[in-house]
Amino acid sequence: MHTPFEGERRAAEELAERFLAGAISRRQLFARAGRLSAAAVATSALGGVLAACGGKGSGTTTATGGGAQKAGGTLKAALTGEPDSLDPGVSQIYTGAQVYDNIFSKLIDIGPDQQFYGVLATKWTQNDDTTWTFDLVPNATFHNGEQFTADDVRYTFERILDPKTASGYAPLYTAIDAVEVASPTQAIFHLKSPFGPFLTNLANNGEIVNQKAIEGGKDPARNPIGTGPFQFVEWAQGDHVTLKRYPGYFKKGRPYLDGIEFRFLPVDQGRVDSLGSGELDWSDAIPLQQLAALKSDPRFHYVTSALAGIPDYLAMNVSKPPFDNKALRQAVAWAIDRDEIRNVAYFGAGESGSEEVPTGSKWYDGQDLYANGPDLDKAKSLMQQAGLANGITVEYLGLPQYPELLKTGEVVQQQLKQIGITMQIKQVDVSVWFDHFSKGTYDITSAYQERTIDPDNFYSLVLKTGAPINATQYANPAFDKLIDQASRETDEATRKTLYTELRKTVFDDVPLIFAHYETLNYLMRKEVVGSTINPTLELRLEDVSMS
Repeated sequence: MHTPFEGERRAAEELAERFLAGAISRRQLFARAGRLSAAAVATSALGGVLAACGGKGSGTTTATGGGAQKAGGTLKAALTGEPDSLDPGVSQIYTGAQVYDNIFSKLIDIGPDQQFYGVLATKWTQNDDTTWTFDLVPNATFHNGEQFTADDVRYTFERILDPKTASGYAPLYTAIDAVEVASPTQAIFHLKSPFGPFLTNLANNGEIVNQKAIEGGKDPARNPIGTGPFQFVEWAQGDHVTLKRYPGYFKKGRPYLDGIEFRFLPVDQGRVDSLGSGELDWSDAIPLQQLAALKSDPRFHYVTSALAGIPDYLAMNVSKPPFDNKALRQAVAWAIDRDEIRNVAYFGAGESGSEEVPTGSKWYDGQDLYANGPDLDKAKSLMQQAGLANGITVEYLGLPQYPELLKTGEVVQQQLKQIGITMQIKQVDVSVWFDHFSKGTYDITSAYQERTIDPDNFYSLVLKTGAPINATQYANPAFDKLIDQASRETDEATRKTLYTELRKTVFDDVPLIFAHYETLNYLMRKEVVGSTINPTLELRLEDVSMS
């Protein structure tokens, strides 16, 4: 027979799971938690969730998962690959962000409830359509001892926008006309025009750097210096990156951990075995074929979110034959079975992607032209229009380090065979893949775009003419104008209509095909508390402890 307390504790666990999955907001979390007894909250995972999302540096110790959030310990965390750089202005690989977001701080961030909160900024005010004022914390220092001031804010964004930096994130900030240093603790952004995704972009890719650290002689890609909770120790090429607790961190009581060791490990059974043995504490990915069993395994904590993930897509190089042929690209789109990709390559996890955002996003419209596909008759007809009725052979670049993407290629290979396309798969290392992808020396491949919260994060970076991450080489002046129009619009309803128009063009021109929306899955030992999946996909390990 269960006591009322046991029932409340189960309710608290369910409440925590719903919040971490993105099903309820932070406000709803606190409201519903208040109806439960303190004992039920204290002995459930909900206690850690409330501490992580509500304390913001309060330094309180909260019971969670049967233990307490307390200081100490080095977290051994597995990442799917090695960073390309630890300089946030130039890094373009997701594993780089997973590391450097623990070293640097941003002005603002965004929580699982989709609401902005301050980090280096204590307050932000929109003075008019093109002016934003940010009041800054007075007590933050960089890991080199330099005091954080508004000068660092100005330098950060001037550097991103400087063509010499070659930052892939520059298109996110082209609306900035100037950053004014009003005082050491106040920075004013002057925009060239109204810019709808401004706050989202600051929360997404606005890590603040220090001029002396960047220009002091050491390579910032290998010697990152920020104001974040952890400072850089070493990068052992091909093996790990080590960080240690920064004792001068401006948030009282954070971080809990003494340090982090990020290990570069493929997604395989070895990760699960290492978690079980204690050799690893935390993993950012688990073999999807074991997901159903592992998420209920009593040895581990499991975390996911329906609103924070990565759009995976098939990229076609439209700048050269054969995919400079629009009818061929449309034929591929009609031949693709995305449900099969989800079921085979992702073992049923995630969503059958049709847009750059998941179905739970406020930007999702569900107006997919190929929703009724696959349609092999249409695909074969388009092959005839393309002048390829007798078939064609293309090369697909596959990434063995990312098994789901490689498996996607294998599934697509069989699907395209039905319409006369022979797709030969060439497996390459990620560095070789990235070289071909960025230079446009490939036919077709699978790719993804991390940290896509606002649709502009995708279209301005991936499909705008000449954008740094435009690996499809797509160029459409009318499309570019529509991207700019959507970004300048501040009314959310109007912006949503404009993104529907943008997607219609993408579905018609088909420079890429949304193949899958990948929801993230974290697995960790029971002792690890406070890990959440956030919209920006940063790990926020300052809130994680080992009980």
